[in-house]
Amino acid sequence: MSINNTVKTQEWDQTFQLISWWQKDAIRAAKIMVVGSGALGNEVLKNLALLNVGHILLVDFDTIEYSNLSRSVLFRESDCHSHQLKVEVAAKRIKEINPNVKTKTINGDIIVDVGLGIFSRMDVVIGCLDNRLARLFLNRACHKVGKSWIDGAIENLAGQINVYTPSKSCYECQLTESEKNNIRYRLGCPDVAQRNATAGRIPTTPISASIIGALQAQEALKIVMKNDKFSMAGERFYFEGMNNLFLQYNSVPLKEDCLSHDFYKEIIKMRQLSSFLSIKEAFKLLFEHFESDNAIIELDHELVLEITSKESEQSHAICIPRPHLSEQIMRKYQAKAGEALIITQQIDRIDRGFPHQERSLQEVGIPPLHIISVIANQKRYYVELSGDESYLDFA
Repeated sequence: MSINNTVKTQEWDQTFQLISWWQKDAIRAAKIMVVGSGALGNEVLKNLALLNVGHILLVDFDTIEYSNLSRSVLFRESDCHSHQLKVEVAAKRIKEINPNVKTKTINGDIIVDVGLGIFSRMDVVIGCLDNRLARLFLNRACHKVGKSWIDGAIENLAGQINVYTPSKSCYECQLTESEKNNIRYRLGCPDVAQRNATAGRIPTTPISASIIGALQAQEALKIVMKNDKFSMAGERFYFEGMNNLFLQYNSVPLKEDCLSHDFYKEIIKMRQLSSFLSIKEAFKLLFEHFESDNAIIELDHELVLEITSKESEQSHAICIPRPHLSEQIMRKYQAKAGEALIITQQIDRIDRGFPHQERSLQEVGIPPLHIISVIANQKRYYVELSGDESYLDFA
């Protein structure tokens, strides 16, 4: 940081430094991921910028629509006409608010486009989501690398916040059977991104977004400054604005058999590995590292290799991660409009016999800086694609 920027940062911090427990160095060094740039995300991002948080990662796949303007302080009418990406506009606007903030944007789906190595480099993750499927993924990803995440939800004049910290609280543990069944249904839908995009059409107000977004930013500060004594981890907060009702109560106890409690204890960082390498090149490096020619990469999502028409029984060879197999892509393979297509071949792991060795790891659903599960010498290893380190550069 230049001397001029250092002076500006110190001047910005002057008021906050009057707070006895304020830790300006921790705030400046902090890396916070905000998933979702809608009404709630706008409020969280605005607050983090005003608080002078050093590094903010924005994740969203959506574009700005006119309906967003009534609840989104960072968006303008002109943004709608050009169908601009929410993350790009939001990042630009928070830097206008506070030039000291460094940002990184990922225009993608949190379920498939953000590597676990990125999660592991965050101090805290803030979820501003509108559906259970994305929340479940966020919960499992954070637990795997031992990170806390803060979930916010709003509807009408109401809202709630939960702080999930491994060994203290868990989103999946509190789901009912009907909620789990709903998630299973969504996982079965080929167009995950579209399902996510249309799942959250619920009435909200800028008032509830402002209240819940402020609390999320406040809880993030406690985690960044390691002020665990006052954290809401293990508790749930509910606000109902029509009757000014505030409730704070304990989270559901942890369940022993919960799938979210998987933790990657030992992670091998391979700086030669990158998601942009071909599968052939990646296996060569893995064979050398593990001194084995029989390594297997387990995929987080099924890789679809063939789809077939129910009517004509004509098959089409493809190579697309299932979450990216949208209805729009499926339509390209229809012989006639409305023709039903089914998945007739898919795999959940790849080895040296995989037919598309020239494809990159990213093309088969492994995002940059991901931590992959590798089976070698009859043992499971967790390997980080550390060659993608520069992918997370903030600017």
